[in-house]
This record gives sequence, structure tokens and C-alpha cells, in this order.
Amino acid sequence: MGTSTIPPIAVIGGGPCGLMLARLLQTASINYVVFERDDSPTSTLRSQGGTLDIHRDSGQEALRRAGLHEKFKSLARYDATTMTLMDFQGKFRASFGDDDGGDRPEIDRQQLRQLLLNSLPTDRIRWGKILDVVDSKENGETRDLTLNFRDGSTESGFRLIVGADGAWSKVRSLVTDAKPVYSGKSFLEGRISPDNAQYKLAQQIAGKGTAMAMSAKSTLAIQQLSDASYRIYMGVVAPESLTRPGGDADPNDMDKARKTMLGPGGFYDNWTQDLRRLIEASEGPWRPWPLYRLDKTLFSSNEGDIHDGRFEWKRVPGVVLLGDAAHLATPNGEGVNQAMYDALVLFDQIISETGVPEGSYHQKADTEALERAIVAYEKEMRPRAYEHIQSSIDMEDMMYADDGAQHMIEAFKHAHGES
Repeated sequence: MGTSTIPPIAVIGGGPCGLMLARLLQTASINYVVFERDDSPTSTLRSQGGTLDIHRDSGQEALRRAGLHEKFKSLARYDATTMTLMDFQGKFRASFGDDDGGDRPEIDRQQLRQLLLNSLPTDRIRWGKILDVVDSKENGETRDLTLNFRDGSTESGFRLIVGADGAWSKVRSLVTDAKPVYSGKSFLEGRISPDNAQYKLAQQIAGKGTAMAMSAKSTLAIQQLSDASYRIYMGVVAPESLTRPGGDADPNDMDKARKTMLGPGGFYDNWTQDLRRLIEASEGPWRPWPLYRLDKTLFSSNEGDIHDGRFEWKRVPGVVLLGDAAHLATPNGEGVNQAMYDALVLFDQIISETGVPEGSYHQKADTEALERAIVAYEKEMRPRAYEHIQSSIDMEDMMYADDGAQHMIEAFKHAHGES
């Protein structure tokens, strides 16, 4: 059994999930490198989304263990947790939430990502690295894994490859043939800036928190960010082609997109005028966000390789999935929390099985220890993933029901202990 320098762990993806794992590895002096598709920390090639509520026992616990909870608290908005619910005519209105933020304060996704980035040495992150495929070849008792990037470069020789590369993960294909399926719903995201003519209306409706209105075929969310602007999310039951190039709500043709939303027979045709005004004033180009999920039956068993007649979840030594790469779901308030908690669970299992690096490195023993860590992580993750995806389906069913607003209000009352 040979010894050598301990090779790094490759983390694919520099979102909150991958960066959280990197930060945890950093605290334990475990060698790693993050490969991120964005060109730079300030790249605007892809949106970083709106605001997130970070939950005490999952996302906040990961931040606490990473030594970042105090910095998180200095950025979090504890006065932004109020949720106002109504139907598409502004009726059945009710508000929920604590003025002190309770145990789920808000933070912008961009702020959370920057908080994690600031905690890492800059030389540990490789920017502009778009992964195309992971080559996997048997090599005696081991498996050689090579990362192939779009720029033509390749990287290999890692202890472990962690797929934290989101909904359209390239690492996932090593583990399962399952691919995200379209949920039948799409979001379009716009913005109301402080100098927008309808800014005061957004303030009246959502305040410092979030307001949500619902009908059977469409929803609308208004959400304030840390810069005082509002994100406007139009959620509609529609074909996958709706926001594609040439589709009826293709953001490249904003006049056509607005007509599809607001015109005769449009998704918001019969909505109250105040909510229609916000859509009309929402600044573009809107960001299209078709909603996908993985099949929950991938996680219906904890025993070895999983096969339900359609998809198989294989154990591939040296490979593990976290966050959306593992258990993509439609929005339900849990995604980033579950992702960061995945990172914490995997980290704890790695430490439990391999310890903090010291002395010589024995490849065979290390590979076996990491495999035990991954098996233990997946055993804990699997039921959470099933529940996470099921919860997102339940949320969709509730929001887009004929009486969705009333159902949501009753659900929030129950969650807050109200009769």
C-alpha cells in the first residue's frame, strides 16, 4: 500500500451548496478545489436570484458549523419574514411572520454566496470552468475519473468528485440516468426598482417581506431584496415552450411577453388592477425560469443500488451528489437549506471516516473510508430528498388549486399555531 501527498477533493459548482462544503473542508484543513462555471465572482452571465429564508436547523446550522453564523446575522433581514397571502382579486388576505424574524431570517442569494466566497482563499476557486462530461474508466482495483471542461482542459487525480452543479448536473449522469422533468409550470422574473412608478404600490402590498397572490393557472410573488428593490415572480401553468425563444412569453420580445401575461385571455387577464399594474411596470427583460424536478422514487429505498423499473441510483466510488444535483425540486422554501445541510452531513461523515488529514496518505484505505462516508451520507440524505420533492409537489398542488389562496392561508395558520 503506497503513500503519497493527499490529493484534493474536487467540488463542481460554486453556488451556496458547493461553497458551503468548501468552507467546511477549509475549516478542517482538507485539500479541495472548486470549479465554477461563472467567469468571475462578479460575473453577470447568470442571475443569482432573489431572497432566501435560511432555516435554523438546516441552513443556519451549516453556517454555524462553518464559523459564519455571526457574519450571516449581520447581513440577514430579521424584519423581512412577513408573508402576505391573497387570491387574485386581493381577497382572503392574511399576513404571517414575526417582526424579529423568528428562526427563518431572509438574506439575498447574492449576499449568501458572497459571504461564502469571502471565507475561502481565492486560489481555491477556478472560475470559467464549465464541465461538459466526467470520464470514468476502470483501472485495476480503482477507477480513474477525469473532468473534461468546455475550454478543452482536463483535470484528474482527485480523492473525490462532488457534484454540486445544480439542476442540469453533469456529474449526475455517473450515478443515474434520471433527468429533470418539467413540472408544467414556469416562472418569469422581473424587477421593481425604487425609482419605478409603481414602487409605492409594491411597498403597500409586500412591505419589507413577501406577498403572494394565487389563482388556478397563475401566481404572483412580490419580494423585497436588501437594496429595497422588489423581485416580481409570475408563475404560470403552461407548456415548456412558453418562455423558450419564439415562445409566447419569450423575454426577448417583451411586448409579446407582456401581452401573453396581461392581454385578453392572458394569464393575468382577470386579476385585480393593482397586481396587473405591478406586472405591467415590472422591468425587463424578464428572466425565464421553467420549473423542473427529479423523480421522487429515486429516493424510495435505502438499500444499495436503487431501481424502480425506470431509474437506477448507482454507487460509483469517488463520486457524490449534493443539493439540486442530487434532489432537484420545484420551489418550496427548502432548496438552499437542504443543499447546505447536505454539505454539512457529507463533511461530518468524511471527518468521521477519514479524520483530519495528517501524516501519510494511503490511497486504498482512503478510498474505502470515503466510500463508507458517502454511503452514510446518502442513507441520511435519501429520506430527506424524498420528503423535499414530495413537499414541492404538495406546494404546487396547493398554490395552483382553484381555492389555492384559502388553502395556503389555512396551512400557514396551522404552521403558526392559529385556529
